[in-house]
Formats: sequence, structure tokens, C-alpha cells
Amino acid sequence: MKRKLLFAVLLTLTIISKGISGEKLVISTWLKSETHTVILPVFAKTENTSGETFKISELLNFDQADISEHFPIENKELGYFNNERLSWMQDISDSSGFIFPKDDSTSQNPQIAYLAVYINADRFLKTSLEIKSAHMLRVWINGEPIGSKTTVEQQENTVGKVSKDLTLTRGKHLLLIKTLKTPEASLAWKIMANLEIKEPFNISDLAIETHPKTRKHIDHILEGVKISNIQPSQDGKYYIVSYSRALPSDQYERWSEIRLTTDRKLLHSFRHARISQIKWLPNSNRISYINSSSGKSTLFLLDFLTGEINELMKDMEKLSGYTWAPNEEFIVYSKTEEGSSTETDIRQVLGMEDRQGSFRSRSFLYYYNANSGYHKRLTFGNLTTSLQDISPNSKKIIFSQSYPDYTQRPFSLQNMFILDLENYFLDTLWMDEPWGLSVKFSPDGKKLLATGTPESFGGIGKNVPADMIANTSDRQGYIYDLNTKEITAFTRNFAPSLGSVYWHVPDNMIYMITTDKDFRTLYKYNPEKQEIRKVDLGVDYLNSFSLARNTHSAIATASQSNQPEKHFTVNLRNLKTEVIENTEEKIYQYVEFGEVKDWNFTTKAGQEIIGRVYYPPGFDREKTYPAIVYYYAGTTPVGRTFAGRYPFNLWAGNDYIVYVLQPSGAIGFGQEFSAAHVNNWGITVADEIIEGTQKFLNSHPFVNKEKVGCAGASYGGFMTMLLLTRTDIFAAAISHAGISSISSYWGEGYWGYSYSSSASANSYPWNNKELYVEQSPLFHADKIQTPLLLLTGDSDTNVPPGESIQLYTALKILDRPVELVMIKDQDHHILATSKRRQWNNVIMAWWDKYLKDQNEWWEDQFPANNY
Repeated sequence: MKRKLLFAVLLTLTIISKGISGEKLVISTWLKSETHTVILPVFAKTENTSGETFKISELLNFDQADISEHFPIENKELGYFNNERLSWMQDISDSSGFIFPKDDSTSQNPQIAYLAVYINADRFLKTSLEIKSAHMLRVWINGEPIGSKTTVEQQENTVGKVSKDLTLTRGKHLLLIKTLKTPEASLAWKIMANLEIKEPFNISDLAIETHPKTRKHIDHILEGVKISNIQPSQDGKYYIVSYSRALPSDQYERWSEIRLTTDRKLLHSFRHARISQIKWLPNSNRISYINSSSGKSTLFLLDFLTGEINELMKDMEKLSGYTWAPNEEFIVYSKTEEGSSTETDIRQVLGMEDRQGSFRSRSFLYYYNANSGYHKRLTFGNLTTSLQDISPNSKKIIFSQSYPDYTQRPFSLQNMFILDLENYFLDTLWMDEPWGLSVKFSPDGKKLLATGTPESFGGIGKNVPADMIANTSDRQGYIYDLNTKEITAFTRNFAPSLGSVYWHVPDNMIYMITTDKDFRTLYKYNPEKQEIRKVDLGVDYLNSFSLARNTHSAIATASQSNQPEKHFTVNLRNLKTEVIENTEEKIYQYVEFGEVKDWNFTTKAGQEIIGRVYYPPGFDREKTYPAIVYYYAGTTPVGRTFAGRYPFNLWAGNDYIVYVLQPSGAIGFGQEFSAAHVNNWGITVADEIIEGTQKFLNSHPFVNKEKVGCAGASYGGFMTMLLLTRTDIFAAAISHAGISSISSYWGEGYWGYSYSSSASANSYPWNNKELYVEQSPLFHADKIQTPLLLLTGDSDTNVPPGESIQLYTALKILDRPVELVMIKDQDHHILATSKRRQWNNVIMAWWDKYLKDQNEWWEDQFPANNY
């Protein structure tokens, strides 16, 4: 991770002087390395093919040690230089501001030393850096070279310098200087550096520090090695871990490794190998993976303990996925058949789903015997067939079909079948089920574990008052008896909403990752006792939970609200845990966080609304802070994730109080609470946010009531727009991918009509104009007075850019304070690393402009033009 790091406050001695055009801060406290003597290469005086001898200045550009990820700290080792161990020490300049590396005046060879400090900017600012020395220099800011000096002066009045205008965002920036003294140099080996500050910035906006203690910054989120997946072997002795890291080209390097669980010993690495779909076999410690080239895919089987690799399926075209049978004798795989091209000048649209490029393609199932190499086709027809599971005895498969039905919600129907692989007998479980389900076999193969909506199976899992419509995003669990056809809705009275579920073989328990209010929590269901119990792992947000198929262990990935993600083993018998992967530890090793505290309130209608507050590091109750209110207000709560696209710890690190609340209508609080979302579209939710914000401000006197912003994205972006038509309590607002007109989103967004089948159940523009018009912010644009930033990817297919554009148009005509920023080639989420960094900076600059009265960052990104 390059050190574009922004860090917290530790003041050191500085010298301040007045210049002609501004104030100068002379850096007087430094971290200084020990001096390293460099031996010139042999034949240094022999001319090369260009007729030149070796130049000592080349030693500046040649790095004797890798310092790209080094953070200087007093007494910390810098590295080994020619078998010399160099460390950092703190030193103070003389009264003139010069710092003196240790000089061995008897040396007949060049000498190199390093100097470092952290420039702590308390806000976005611009400054000019000047470094003076009679000796050679090379200078970096945050790991990026910004200048060098290759001359050596022999007179004090001719001393050279390195100058650079710097644009600094809030936080710390590492200034690193490499200085070189030649044997012929006659002047003292000394360096001076200063920063000139000009209006509107002040010298008090800067501090010089010698420790990399920091606050969270966007590069902590984007850079460094991340873990995307981790899977234990069937016996839990090994695991596969998949890593990724962002590259400067907006691409990613991705690779996988196999490690021993007990001590993380590396057993096999796939770095620099182009593989995908790496999987453990069900009952042995072997893995399979796909290697793709030129549009063709080959499946390999690896025994990493012996190193034996077998090629199974070679040069397969359109291979899209595969699953091993439990007996490991065969694979069920899927291949995609391309439909007719949609890339024509004129084409007929075959229904709403045909607007998406893949609708005309179909996928079918095939069988491959790993022992004999025999293939056979299992399914055919005009509907895609999707594998759900293979039976524990490896004799049957269960698969589904789905197809659109635009005449009734939810506009899609599902068929489910069991196929006997020995005699091809096809058993139809259900046809034309409007509320599709995902299913898995029980360990004995006699039942199915199914997850679906409260409306699935004729509404057997529904638990809402008769006058309410269930929120179909509130996932429920069912057990389907294959013999009796009896269905048990075992989560009907269970408030959390299901995510991933697993029926574990060794203990016959069903483990469930759930949305549990704003937490993600693990529960287990005992089918025999018909009881659900919480599995307390002591975490706020469980991202994944992978069970070792044949033993009482698992690997979990989880984080806290103010602690980064960790990956740890779980003993299912005693719940003992042990961290095995923690790449975030290095990234966040010097980052400090403020507290996160719960803050709930009860509405006038008697509904409890939960929330939480993020405090800045070093929070001082006697100070006054600006605040940001964040919400989604749609079907899902804003989870207690550590990172996320809207990183609340980062906002708090910029000295904002951040209040996150969960209005009614979200899943994870019980079906009646989530059903409040249906046909609401802000009717009550907007009032809950306004009431909650007012009560929050009244109970938190350290928040400046005149400097409160609000933000949301997608449905939350719609909520931002709607709020501004109903209140003026906010000083600024941000809507990312917001919906300004419910009807245009309903008809134009790829999934507008299908999302509305739940959010606007049985309501359409022709039968509920009150909802589609009166709840649409566009039709109340004249009520908006608050400065509003509209953000959207220009290629958003979920909430089309037009939703932001049309509100922007209205507000410009109304002469209201509004800005529209479009992110090129980005969809609903801003994923490209460089663009996400810029997008984040736009958001932070907007907050600074209106909540801190600091316009400069915004104006730096968007300078005024006379158009």
C-alpha cells in the first residue's frame, strides 16, 4: 500500500516565520536514519557503451532497500544496507532550521542518509515545499517522487533546492528525503525544509509530527491486500484463501493460496496463474479449478500434498459452472448457449428482461464422470435449468427453471424438479411458483432446506396483520418433506431475516447467517427440537461462515463497527476462535478510531427506531461538531460494516459526528416492521428521519444544529430528495443514484418494475397516482431549498441517470443550489479504484463546503469556468 496516508495529531517543535506572501513553517523536528556508506560498483571509472563513466547521482535513483511500505518511527529499523542495520532516531534542527546527518568526514565513498516527517494537514489545503541543501537529494510525498537535486555546491551562497507546490487532503502525509554526500563535497552536510502557507489557509492548519498515528482514509479502503474468499477443507485441516489488490490501472491482481489451518503454512500458491472457480472436493483434501484461455476452459484436479495434477474436462466452450457429487465420482456442470444477438440496428424487445444483454441466452446441465471421462447432457429446452443441489447419495439432482410472467407480481414463476440420474425419472416438486425459492438436500436426503419469501408456499411463512402486505425481501426458512410434502415454516416467528443457510452433516444443525437489526449474526436451528439459538461469535457483522463439511469446525469472516475484518476458525463444540488471516491489520496498524455508541428513540406513533453514532477520535464534548445523518430507509438496514461504500469511520475521522438510523420498513426486525416498507415510499419514513434528527440534535448539544447534512444512496438517495421537500433542517444533502420520479424509475430501471412488485405491491401509475406522483420528489421540487449534490454513474442500469438529471433540471430552473456530478463508465456502484477515490473526494469536499464553510477543496476539483 502506497503511503497516501492521512494521520492524526502529535505536535512537535516548529519554527514559524513571516514571508513576503505568506507564513513559513520551518521543519525543525525530524526522524533521521543512521548514515550508510555506499561502495561504488566495480569498473565505475570504465566508460559504458555511451562513453560515460558511472555517475554518483545514479545512487539517488537506485533504491538500496525497499521502503515503499515503510512507516518511519523512532527506534524502528529502516532496513539492512550492505549488512548494516539502520534505524530511525529523532533529532532537532539548529536555530537556522538545518538538520545534520551524521557525516564520516574520513570516508572516501559516498554516504547516504534518510530524513522523514509527517505533515499533518487539519483540512484540505495548498502549500509550497522548499528543501535546501548543498548536496544531492531525492524527495517523496506519500511514496510518490516529487523532485530531486543532482548538483553539489561548493559555496554557501549558491546552495540549490527542491521546490514543489503541494495539494494536501486532510490528515498526515509522509515527507521522505534521501540525501547523498559525495567524498568531494566541501560544505557541511545539512538540509533545511520549510512549508509556505498562503491565504486562505493558515499556519495553524499544519503540524509536523514524527509518528504515523492516523485516522481512516480512502486509501486504507482501496489499497493493500484484501481477502475476497476463504474456504476450509472437508476436514478443516487446510483452507483456500483468495486475495486481491488494486493496481494503478483500475485492474486487480487476484490469486489464491492453500494453507495449513494450524499455523498458516503455505502449501501451494496460484499467484500469477489465471484460474477461477477453485473448490475443495466434498470428501477429500483435493481441489479443482478452471483455467481459461481464448474462450475455452479446462478443469483441473490437484492433489496439493503429492503435487499430482490431472486434466479433467479440456477446452470446454461456454463452461459457466460446476459442482462435485458427494461421492466425488462425477460433476454436474452448466454450459451457456448464446441467444440471438441484440447488437442490431433495429430489434424487437421481448419483454422487460430482454433489455438486459443476457436474457436471450440459456444455460443447461451436463454430467461428467471423473473416472471414465464420459459426458452426457441432462437438460434441454427453451428455459434455463439451474442446479440447486446434488443428493447426499449422489443419485439425484434438484434443479429449477424460472421464466417471466409480466401479468402478475412478482413477474416471474419457478418450476422445481428432482431428476434420478440412474433412470432419468423426473419428479416435479412444483410448477408456476410465483415466489421462487433456493433449496438444498438435508444430510439424509429425505428433506429439503428451502429459503424464500414470506409469500412462498402459499404464504405459509407469512406473519403480518391481515391488512398488511409482507415485505418479500424478508427471507424465510422452510423444511420440505419429500415423502409427505409437508412444509415447516421454521422462521415464521423469528425476527431476523435469513441470508446464507447450511444444513451441517456432523451435528445435523442448520446454520443461518441473518440480518439481525443492523447486525449480521449467526444462528442455528435444531430440526429435532425445533428451536433456534444464537451462536455468539462476539462480532458485529458476519460477512461469511464456511463450514468444514465433515467436522465440527468452520471459518468465519467478520468485523466490528470500528475494527477491520478478520478471518478466524470456529470450533463449533465450544465456540473457541483463532484468527488465521488478518491482512487488514497491516493496513490499519497506525489508525485510530472513535467510539461507536447506540442511540435509539421512540416516534410519536410509538415505534422504536434504532440507530448508532460514530464519534471522531479524540472526541471532546466541550467542542462543537458538524454532523451527517445517514440512512437507507429501504428494505435493508444500514449494517454495522467496517468498510462499505459509505465509510462512517472515515467521515468521523474528518471530525464529523455521524448519526446512522434505521427507519421502519427494514428487514431484520420482524415481518410486521419490514412490511411497513410496502406501498410507503417515504410516507412515514421521512417523518421518522426528521423526528429522529431533531431529537438527536436536542440530546447532543455538542452538535452544531446549523451544520447538519444528510445523505443516502439508491432508495436512500430517493429519501434524501424527498426529505428536502419536507424540511429545511439540513444545511446540505447528498443523493447518490436517487429516484426522483417513482414512475420513471418503475418503467425505465432494469429492475424498477420487479423491485416495485414488493415496494409498491399491486400499485401502478394508473391505479395509485397518489403514491407515484405525490411521493415523487420531482413533483415537489419547488419546495427544495437545501444545497443538494446529485451523484450518479453515467451507466447506471438500476436507477438510470435520468432520475438525477431531471431533478437537477427542475432545480436549475427554480434557481436552487444544486450540483450534478456524473461518474464516467460506472454503474449503480462506483467500483473502479481511481474513480471511487475521486467520488469519495467529491463527497468530502461537499461536506467541507457546507458544513465547515471550507470551499477550497470543492473549487479545486471544480474550478469556476466562464461558460
